[in-house]
Amino acid sequence: MLTDDRFQRDLVTALHRESLFSVSGLGIPQADWAAVKPTFAECARAVANIREWRSYLPEDCVRCMIDDGWQWST
Repeated sequence: MLTDDRFQRDLVTALHRESLFSVSGLGIPQADWAAVKPTFAECARAVANIREWRSYLPEDCVRCMIDDGWQWST
């Protein structure tokens, strides 16, 4: 059985090893999300989502969801 102190040291060591791996080393292209423009259909779906949320959620909750971009992902 590992003591708490040893477990924490092992965990920190493992996390530092994981941080050596980076997305840039995998050859995955990075998206420039500022250049991505939604289509008319995507905008219509986002508006429909927001209207539906407003029918049963408080406005501050809907505002937080919009700030986090949920209207595009649901």
